[in-house]
Amino acid sequence: MDLRENPISLVHFMAYPGPGRTNSVQRGEAREEYLLRSLRQVLDDPYFAGIEITRIKQRSIRQQAAQLLKESGKHVIFSAQPVQLINEDNLIAPEDISSRDETQRQLAVLRIKECVDQAIKLGAKALGLISGRDPGTAGGLRARQQAMVALVRSLDEICLYTKQRAEELQIPPLAISLELFDRIAEPGCKNQLIGPTEDAIEVARQLRDVHGHVNFGLLYDLSHMPLLQGIALEAETPAVLRSLAPYLNHIHIGSCVTDRDDPLYGDSHPRFDYSGSAVGEEELAAFMAALAEINYQGGIGIEVMPLPEEDSSIAIESTKAYLEIVRNRLDVNYTLGNYFFQTRRFFTEEMVALLTETRIYRPHLIEEAAEKRVRRSELTTNGKLVILAADHPARNVTSVGGDPVGMGERLDYLGRVLRVMAASDIDGVMATPEIIEDLLLVDYLLKENGGSGILDHRILIGCMNRSGLAGVEYEMEDRMTAFTAERMHRLGMDGAKMMFRLDMGRYSRYSIQTISYCADAINRCNALGLPVFLEPLPVVKTPDGYQVNMNANALIKTIGIGAGLGDSSARLWLKIPYVPEYYRVVRATTLPVLMLGGASKGNPIYTIQDFERGMGEGHNVRGAMVGRNVLYPGKDDPAAVAEAVCDVVHRSATSLEAVRKLRGQRGRDMDALEKLLSH
Repeated sequence: MDLRENPISLVHFMAYPGPGRTNSVQRGEAREEYLLRSLRQVLDDPYFAGIEITRIKQRSIRQQAAQLLKESGKHVIFSAQPVQLINEDNLIAPEDISSRDETQRQLAVLRIKECVDQAIKLGAKALGLISGRDPGTAGGLRARQQAMVALVRSLDEICLYTKQRAEELQIPPLAISLELFDRIAEPGCKNQLIGPTEDAIEVARQLRDVHGHVNFGLLYDLSHMPLLQGIALEAETPAVLRSLAPYLNHIHIGSCVTDRDDPLYGDSHPRFDYSGSAVGEEELAAFMAALAEINYQGGIGIEVMPLPEEDSSIAIESTKAYLEIVRNRLDVNYTLGNYFFQTRRFFTEEMVALLTETRIYRPHLIEEAAEKRVRRSELTTNGKLVILAADHPARNVTSVGGDPVGMGERLDYLGRVLRVMAASDIDGVMATPEIIEDLLLVDYLLKENGGSGILDHRILIGCMNRSGLAGVEYEMEDRMTAFTAERMHRLGMDGAKMMFRLDMGRYSRYSIQTISYCADAINRCNALGLPVFLEPLPVVKTPDGYQVNMNANALIKTIGIGAGLGDSSARLWLKIPYVPEYYRVVRATTLPVLMLGGASKGNPIYTIQDFERGMGEGHNVRGAMVGRNVLYPGKDDPAAVAEAVCDVVHRSATSLEAVRKLRGQRGRDMDALEKLLSH
């Protein structure tokens, strides 16, 4: 869900409490000029798609307000909460609609029915309310249980009344939203029965599933979250939104103060940048990310109160600014929700078996597929490339996250490679012979069965040296054990990839030998007109094995060595990791540079962000050759992540634009390989 699509409203009576920050608006007694002027300010602001108002006592002012609201065309929500909390003349027990006293409960319900009538007159489409004071547990849980029963009964009657009025007036019934408040019996807090999420869900379940009131739901307020305590007596976190998701009608964002020594302690709704605010940018971001995760599509109300002697516009604009910062954060926009890429839904055991059978009985199809493949006329169509790297297992690198052999299952590994090749705009693939030949066989079988191939107009790059096995003593001696230049030439491939890692310490002689192997291979490729993609990496020995030295100076020196290899650099590209001060690194050469992704981070936004930065760091930065961060992006779809990288490289998208588009790419064309099994 793109959080830019959620309609934003303003809780008017909080942002504009009254002249001098009195609560005359909440009491429904604001002077005409103040109320109407402040309403116009909100209704004229294009940022707000809705407004949340409360009771207006004077009929003439109410009629003018109703006309303004109608003319604006904006979504109107009526808030009965101030009416209940102020409890004018104390005529109704504080337990309100959850009162165990039947007379008091009926009076409380009648008051809400009057609010329903006024809400309809003001053109509201929804109404918010609260449960009433928590009776506590001093005498055990019995009082609270009885209050819950009374609350459900009251809400049932209120929902029935909204339906009755809707039928009489031939309008849709008001959406009724019960707001969750704290259960803290201290000044500045609200001490309401509802209350913790667990209890709110039980009430909502009964109203929806037992009584059938589909217009009933819950209103969750970020301002209250730090004050809400569940069964474990710990503050709630955004994780509760997953449980609330089926019942959410509306959301409020705002803050509170949890420091008892602060003059604004409690449910005071200060700005996010107030020094004592319990909610800042990070907390707001976590909350908004959780909303995106559950695909929340409802309204979001800004609930903020100006500080003493502060103009309302300052509080409103500050809160809007925070909301916009958060809505444009990558971590908020990148959400998976319930999505989980499953390779076997795309590439099945039956398809793997077919590949094995083809290798046994029709191995000649590899050559035929290579011969029939439609090659590009040029290596790159726009001077840029995004290449999938699929050569890691051949160098004893199989770990993904916490799984030491995550890349060891060929169905999953090859399936992810095929997913990227079949369902993204990636330019091509770099791989070892068995992967390239699997791809050629799949390409042939798809075409043989009337489907579209996956390799036409794509780049095929062969990996050459893979003997530098991770973890062995002489890892730096990385001989040419995979593709040869001659074999790639016969298969009509488009380039060769090789690497050397420079250990300046004890095993430097083996690095020098590998550099010599690379130089010879470059010469052979040059003789056959094959472009070369060279990965020169400075490394350091650590207790956990060799690690790439991500220091700009070390990379600059190593680039100088790599660029000087072979008898010509006419078709030489370099593969260099993105690091801070990348502009200095890429200035070390005029050769075209592709960025690499490195070990899987489990979350692709960091790689996408690095690639966006890297593409702006030098004219010779021309794309990426990325493997694990595309193939194993946590639970995400490899094809969607590959497409996001293509957006950054080929279409100059920002990482934010790419991430927002990524969500819509997930799970597309999952039937792309079905033709493999056609007969």
